[in-house]
Amino acid sequence: MLWDVDTEDWKYRDAAKVARTVIDKAGRNDVVLLHDIHPTSVAAVPEILRTLTARGYHFVTVSHLRASLRR
Repeated sequence: MLWDVDTEDWKYRDAAKVARTVIDKAGRNDVVLLHDIHPTSVAAVPEILRTLTARGYHFVTVSHLRASLRR
């Protein structure tokens, strides 16, 4: 599975920047690349989820996406 939004979280270890990148760039049906090995990326997730949920986004796992493509 390839991603649509690369947060470059490996390069910018700043939770606020990572969150802004996702919030500004994410679109319908996009896959966002985040690395859970970086604490700043993990810290960005609550803001990302709050903001995009308020905008009507729905979140699914990659496993869910893959299963839906096989139908």
